[in-house]
Amino acid sequence: MKTFLTRHKAIAFVIVFLFVHVAATHASYNHEIGLTGGTAFYLGDANHATPFNRPGWSAGAFYRYNIDTRWAVKVSARYAYVQGDSRDFGYVFPNGQSYAAFERGFVDATATVEFNFLDIGESKYYKGRYKATPYILLGIGLTTYTDMYANGNAYKCNIPFGIGGKWRIDKRWTLGIEWTIHKLFIDSFDVTNANNKVLDNPYQVENVGFFDTDFYSVANLYISFNLFDTNKYCR
Repeated sequence: MKTFLTRHKAIAFVIVFLFVHVAATHASYNHEIGLTGGTAFYLGDANHATPFNRPGWSAGAFYRYNIDTRWAVKVSARYAYVQGDSRDFGYVFPNGQSYAAFERGFVDATATVEFNFLDIGESKYYKGRYKATPYILLGIGLTTYTDMYANGNAYKCNIPFGIGGKWRIDKRWTLGIEWTIHKLFIDSFDVTNANNKVLDNPYQVENVGFFDTDFYSVANLYISFNLFDTNKYCR
């Protein structure tokens, strides 16, 4: 895991720099940059359906553009760590192997669209007079990690979807909480060595369904800073 972190320090630095640069060079309203951190867990052949089993951790940064009081777009990047062990559930594998366990560090980069259920903003400017709102999100993401099969890094697409809540403390600062699930289109995310290779489609299913591939989930708290004055929407 340390080797993976070392390889990707430069990438993480460039991503954070780009977030700040994009926000600073577009002199318009409602640009936010923020930091996020929390927990992460895995769902797959070593954990079929139990949320927050063997939780790991995650930390990252994001840039959000508030289109209006209801809609926002966000790009984010984080490093996360997850693990799983089939002994927690007594799973039996068809090849006679008694158990399989793994741990995985990875980088996740996503672009999402958020919909606020309430108009959020400074009440003296906005039609809506709410400083807090729940929201939902959907987007597309890229997951990168060390691949045992390729003896290098893998880059896999994921679909993030989730829920959250945000509280506009004042014109500059926002606090939030967010829970996302990331659907991968592979079943080998939990394969890190020969001992857990059985987790890659252990039952050799030919027609892989939506829930037959791996997922990971992230539950984070975040704080963000509004770089410019609040936009006065006319609604």
